[in-house]
Amino acid sequence: MEGNTATLQKPKYLGLLNTISNAESAAGVYLEAWADVTPNADLACTLRLVAARERSHGDVFCRRIAELGFSLRRRVDPRGAETLAKLADPRISDLDKIGDRQQGDGDGDFFGDIRRKIAEGEFDPMTANLLTWYIAEEIDSGRRLREVYDCVRDMAGAKKKASSGGPSADAEAMMACMTAGFARMEKSLEKLVKASK
Repeated sequence: MEGNTATLQKPKYLGLLNTISNAESAAGVYLEAWADVTPNADLACTLRLVAARERSHGDVFCRRIAELGFSLRRRVDPRGAETLAKLADPRISDLDKIGDRQQGDGDGDFFGDIRRKIAEGEFDPMTANLLTWYIAEEIDSGRRLREVYDCVRDMAGAKKKASSGGPSADAEAMMACMTAGFARMEKSLEKLVKASK
């Protein structure tokens, strides 16, 4: 819904700002719901940080739309209820919630089109600065989420190995150290026996 726009020229990037605001606000809700039910303290901490950023992005882009003289057009994600139900369910493991999930890509190519348009001067200066800040935070959030997701996957792999009956990597390392230690002790005892004869 637009405000008094009789004399305002509608920026061609208004739809982008609207999409970002809606998507980021929804992502903040989803990630906070997940943080509230995960038993993993590190994952919860990262999810809460990123959720706060996402909500902030939603608010800031909504404000920028208002500064341009328009109003946010709220859109409901058709899969939002399903996504929220999955992430807020404590019976679903963190590993299942992660799945193949990755947040952005590490080199920022996901934002290549927006960066190109910034460089070409398609956005007004304030919007260009806002988008530059937003991209930097999204890339950092993606890095943080990838790191914590990798830790969750690693922990799940170690638990799976332990529950499959085989020794864990830590147990295998301790057994290797003990075997080497016993071999050295055996040689020392043999030398001691020979010396006492």
